[in-house]
Amino acid sequence: MTSPENPREEIDPAVIRRVAGGDAAAFEQVYDAFSGLLYALALRMLQKPEDAEELLQEVFTKIWKEAASYDSGRGAPLAWAITITRHKAIDRIRSTTRRLRLNDEAGAEAAVLPASPTQPAHAAEQAENARAVRGSLDALPSDVRETIELAYFGGLSQSQIAEKLSLPLTTVKSRIRRAMMQLRQTLQQYL
Repeated sequence: MTSPENPREEIDPAVIRRVAGGDAAAFEQVYDAFSGLLYALALRMLQKPEDAEELLQEVFTKIWKEAASYDSGRGAPLAWAITITRHKAIDRIRSTTRRLRLNDEAGAEAAVLPASPTQPAHAAEQAENARAVRGSLDALPSDVRETIELAYFGGLSQSQIAEKLSLPLTTVKSRIRRAMMQLRQTLQQYL
């Protein structure tokens, strides 16, 4: 943490360049200078200490890995770190919101459906639909299937998927679009 007299110690851009070169001492200096402020920002946005701590770890991992992408012409190192924190927090909030919405929708759908289908035809239809979806997913190329599974079953945002798979965001978006088009085509008879 930073000293109470100077809660926002500024880091020289040269220190970030040293971090980009793999200098652990420079990284420690960045952590000591920024962690308190970034944690406070994450906590304010996410509302839960455990989520803020996890996010802070992700932020500093990104700083370590992507220090070479820092451009001093676009702002001070602290502003760069705050932007990373803010973007990651927004991605997490969106992901959580999407996951909660999907859970609510699934719960509402389950409430409408009978708890145990009394008609064997209904159970057989559901099993057939599930097999068709699994088969359609298995028919996708593995890279495309992984992307769609992370999005719809893992609850990750497109930005999180891009980061997790080390891919450009545009690639993730095109894979998801291609997957949805292929799934729509193969499952047309079930729609």
